[in-house]
Amino acid sequence: MRLTTGNSVAIVVACSVAACVNPQVPIVDHPPAPDRFARAASQDPQARASAADELVGDPTFSAVQMLNTLLVRDIDPAVRAHAADAIAARHDPDLEGMLENAAHADPDPRVRQAAEQARQRLWPWGKSPGKAAALSIIGLGQFYLRDNQAGTAYLLTTGALVGSGLALVANHDVSIDGPSDSAKVPLGLGLATAGQNLLFYGIFDSYRDARVLRGDAGYSFHITHESLDELALAPFNPSVLKSPWVWGGVPAALAFGLGASILIDKIDGSDTQGRPTIFDVKKVNVFGHKFNRGAGFAAGAGYFGALFGTVGVGEESLFRGVIQTEMEERFGTVPGLVLGSVIFGSVHTLNFVDDPKQALYAVPVITVVGTTLGLAYQHTGHQLKTGVAMHFWYDTLLSLAAFAIDPDHQPFVVNYSMP
Repeated sequence: MRLTTGNSVAIVVACSVAACVNPQVPIVDHPPAPDRFARAASQDPQARASAADELVGDPTFSAVQMLNTLLVRDIDPAVRAHAADAIAARHDPDLEGMLENAAHADPDPRVRQAAEQARQRLWPWGKSPGKAAALSIIGLGQFYLRDNQAGTAYLLTTGALVGSGLALVANHDVSIDGPSDSAKVPLGLGLATAGQNLLFYGIFDSYRDARVLRGDAGYSFHITHESLDELALAPFNPSVLKSPWVWGGVPAALAFGLGASILIDKIDGSDTQGRPTIFDVKKVNVFGHKFNRGAGFAAGAGYFGALFGTVGVGEESLFRGVIQTEMEERFGTVPGLVLGSVIFGSVHTLNFVDDPKQALYAVPVITVVGTTLGLAYQHTGHQLKTGVAMHFWYDTLLSLAAFAIDPDHQPFVVNYSMP
């Protein structure tokens, strides 16, 4: 039972979860002064400017009208510029048009500059983190946030990985539960999986960028700023590996997963007893080449390491970085953990479409492992590095154990004599 998702259901889940996220942010920490409208009509420019500051926290439409009046009609350029700042401070994207008009039409260049700067500050508040995540499903999340360079890189790289992977497995048996008749199949599956998980990370990245642009305001938990490089190297980072969640949690989860796998195999009637183990064979088949036992095991380990390196980053970014985060924001820490873990386990149901009976046993196990990853996420300050390392080592070691038990039935075993 490997924590991989060869389907796009997780993307739909991410969209449905993230699309509702757009918290209302308090714009001031004190109620507006009762004489704000009187001061806005004062002959004193300083009084009118201070009134604009008070109107920031006034939720009424009258306050918006008065700010627009100060921006458009006040005779003092300094007051008009101050009104532009106040409009931006309301964090209401519907007011962007006012600032855009002033940036083009005001007769004073200083006011035009102030209005344009205010418009740039207000612009991120019109960008929903949920919409950014949803658009990332089709590769447009970063374009929505005007980061065209990153958007192009994600779109081209993801397309190249998935496209080349699917091309390799075309017209071949794509089952990963036994030998294939072509080395193209395991290589193609690896490339497609890498593309899928880059897409998962891209969903998280655009969601995070939208929150960062808004100053991460209105959220209970600050979003992590870990880079893709940091996450990719997390399984080998000494500062991450020294965490008890890694050196203690992974062996515990592994023992649980192995025990459950053995039990499930026996219940399912697919016990591997009688099959040769890694210690019984002299040669190991990897990509159609016969290797000595040690070299073959190392080659298999390399395949799993490359495969699960992308899985750890992609799935943790999506399931913990987006889905669990949003569940916690909307329902609280404990319900968020439970819901996020249930979603994580449920999505993996499609890993067992060929054996629905096994899913009845395997999905609860995956859900428990997901809960462990979710707890680590919560207890490390909502950082992803620890979970990525745990996910990588759990998947890799579990797969290596399965490899040792049954080296002839692995995804990279290629038998060219098969029809």
